[in-house]
Amino acid sequence: MLDGNYNRYVELTTRLRSVEAFCDFLAHGGTVRVAASESAPFTDVTLELLQRQRREADALRQTRRRLFPEHADEDFQPTLYSSH
Repeated sequence: MLDGNYNRYVELTTRLRSVEAFCDFLAHGGTVRVAASESAPFTDVTLELLQRQRREADALRQTRRRLFPEHADEDFQPTLYSSH
């Protein structure tokens, strides 16, 4: 994989991991509440946000499969240490 393509693959995979982790957090009891203004009551938007994040994860997976069909289902493992 060329450096530019590799960087794009890493970017997509990292974003996908982040979205999946947030979905996992919400699916296992995490909550998100927002207020329309400073004095307004908080409203639970967890379900809506979870649905939106799941759609984003699906879109990221599809994009990765389309751009990198040979690596789409591989999981990027960053190098922890550079060798000297």
